[in-house]
Amino acid sequence: MLRVVEKNVEDEPLSLEAIAREGARRMLTTALEAEVAEYVASHHGERDESGHALVVRNGRREARTIVTGSGTIEVEAPRV
Repeated sequence: MLRVVEKNVEDEPLSLEAIAREGARRMLTTALEAEVAEYVASHHGERDESGHALVVRNGRREARTIVTGSGTIEVEAPRV
C-alpha cells in the first residue's frame, strides 16, 4: 500500500486534497516569481534622470485567498 511520507502537524498522513492544494500553491507561487523575474529583467537597463532603476522588486503583497479546483489556497504575490 502506498502512503504519503510527509506528515502534517497532527502526524496524520496528508489527504489527497491537501497534497493537491499544496501543489497548486507551489505552482502558482513559482509562476508568479518567474513572471516577476522576467519583467524585472526585461526592464533592467531603464533608469530615471537620477540614475535610479525604474523597475525593482518591492517585497510581497498581502496574502490572498484563491479558489482552485482542489480548494482554496493562500498566495503572497511579489510586488514590483
